[in-house]
Amino acid sequence: MKKTLLTGLLVLAVLLGSGPGFAQSDNAEKLQKLQSQVDMLENKGEDQELLKLRAEMDRIADIMENYKYTQGAKSKYDRGRVYGYGESHYTNHVDENGGNTTIDQHRFVIGINAILADWIQLNAEIDYEHGAQELEFELGYLDFRLLDAASVRAGVVLIPVGLLNEFHEPNLFWSVERPELQSKIIPTTWNASGAGIFGTPMEGVNYRVYAVNSVQSIRPSGFDDGSGVTGNGGQSGRFTSSSGIRSGRAQPNNVVAEDFAATGRLELSKLYPGLQLGFSFYVGNTTQGLIDEGGRVLLLEADMKYRKNWFDMNASIVNIDIDDASALNTFCAVQTAGTCSTVIPDNIFGWNVQAGIHLPQLLGVNTSQDLVTWFMFEHIRPQDSMPSGAAPSAGVNFDVYQAGITYRPIFNVAIKADWQHRRYSNPNFAATAVGKAADTVNLGVAFMY
Repeated sequence: MKKTLLTGLLVLAVLLGSGPGFAQSDNAEKLQKLQSQVDMLENKGEDQELLKLRAEMDRIADIMENYKYTQGAKSKYDRGRVYGYGESHYTNHVDENGGNTTIDQHRFVIGINAILADWIQLNAEIDYEHGAQELEFELGYLDFRLLDAASVRAGVVLIPVGLLNEFHEPNLFWSVERPELQSKIIPTTWNASGAGIFGTPMEGVNYRVYAVNSVQSIRPSGFDDGSGVTGNGGQSGRFTSSSGIRSGRAQPNNVVAEDFAATGRLELSKLYPGLQLGFSFYVGNTTQGLIDEGGRVLLLEADMKYRKNWFDMNASIVNIDIDDASALNTFCAVQTAGTCSTVIPDNIFGWNVQAGIHLPQLLGVNTSQDLVTWFMFEHIRPQDSMPSGAAPSAGVNFDVYQAGITYRPIFNVAIKADWQHRRYSNPNFAATAVGKAADTVNLGVAFMY
């Protein structure tokens, strides 16, 4: 009888500790009742099997208490939290044609993380930009945590390309503004509607793979091909000469879901101490059925981060190939009477490298604060090559030399200052229209909560 009872208790304990199908709070209640029965039996004797069972019960209770998908939630009343970040900037810009000074509450973001079940989470963010004059829906998706190796994500997701797009909180990078590579080449912040899988199949290996609505290379400004795509959707998205595919993004309610793209990222963090390697891709047609040509975009990206004691560095390289660029430019020039860009490139390219020194560690100061001096070089070519018959625009391709200092009194607060020298490299320069060089001083404060 006792052995039968012990076997039944053990089976229940194992079931309670396995799989996402049981609600975490229900598991806790059942486990508590089960523990009470074990305590009663133990008071009646010194059965060693019973003691082993109680030890197993304690282990399962500990696993439930620290279940990795609950992120600290300890009851059904502790299932959601509000978080966010923000940054304010002062900018003084000077070039050959003059200068200007601006102050901007660049962004304030409110995010919500809600645990709907021990295996389902909701994440969403609303972004108030430029003194709350612009409102953007940054992300909103459900995570279905099935296995460490493969879980499901669906909703408005961040495109998993590069070091910054998914993790762009201002405390996580040193410069006041985001690096030019993550603006002019990778259009951070870049989101889309879709679904896919993610996971950690083994220690040091992380991946994400999604199918999402594609960016839009041309827009039907005053043009209707009879397909019904000229309503709210499709009016805002188009590629440009200076920002490449960036302007092809759109808020979820403005996209045309005629073309879809595949995107993914792989990260390796255990190949060498302190080193992380990343590889990203994005591929999909972009014309949304407006013309016969697809305008396929293929983005390939690689990056690395390395830190050893006081030395810290990162580097990224990106190449974007655009098919049918001549057809895209023809559509802009003819079908829309010149109302959109006619200098879409057939290739976009860029890379950067950044190195920093954590001064407290270098000087042997024992403190939780941080002070980083850093230098960055960027090679930015939104018009790396042009299709036949199109010439590059002045003031589009450029190099950046940038240096700065970042002070973190705590991890969640950063005070930043940097100087940027930008030198343009287009061969057909119009010096009267665009200065050949520009200098910018940036000051900023950033926070996370």
